[in-house]
Amino acid sequence: MNPEILDARQSAILAAAHKLISQGGQDAVSMAALAKLTGLSRPAIYQYFASKEHVLGELMINDMADLSNELDRLVAGVAEPLEQVRIWVHYSLAHMSSAEHRVIREISIENLPEDQRGMLRAMHGYFMLSLHSPLRELGIEDPSPISGLVLGSVAAAAKRIDAGADFVIEASALEKFVIAGLEAALTN
Repeated sequence: MNPEILDARQSAILAAAHKLISQGGQDAVSMAALAKLTGLSRPAIYQYFASKEHVLGELMINDMADLSNELDRLVAGVAEPLEQVRIWVHYSLAHMSSAEHRVIREISIENLPEDQRGMLRAMHGYFMLSLHSPLRELGIEDPSPISGLVLGSVAAAAKRIDAGADFVIEASALEKFVIAGLEAALTN
């Protein structure tokens, strides 16, 4: 099959799954619903994805890849580690509080095939390394606990934005909080 047609059909299936989740949660996704929404037959859907769980996993993998790739692009030309952390915090919050990502958060990783769960764990590790590197450059020997706290703070701010808080106010407060915490950690 023509690779362009293959990519277009896979993209259409993923877009349909995203739409179904946004309308009714992950339980709204079925191979029959995907077929109906895309205009493809159910057997055609199975040519591209082995199961509903594989479709959901691909959505999560694509979301994590988009986040990591954009972070890499944003910090590529930034030499100052504290500014790299600020960019990581700001963009991670923007991504996690977006309507697109809100749909992805509906997906339960426990229901995904093991190979996709492993890939997501590896991708999450890579995502966190993009925070570990500038923390090490700042002089933090073990960045894991601090990066976990930073990620938790980003997730908490994203939940507040979901609940109606203003993004600009939350992002500004979060950046100040993280930078002040890092400066305090470096002086102790």
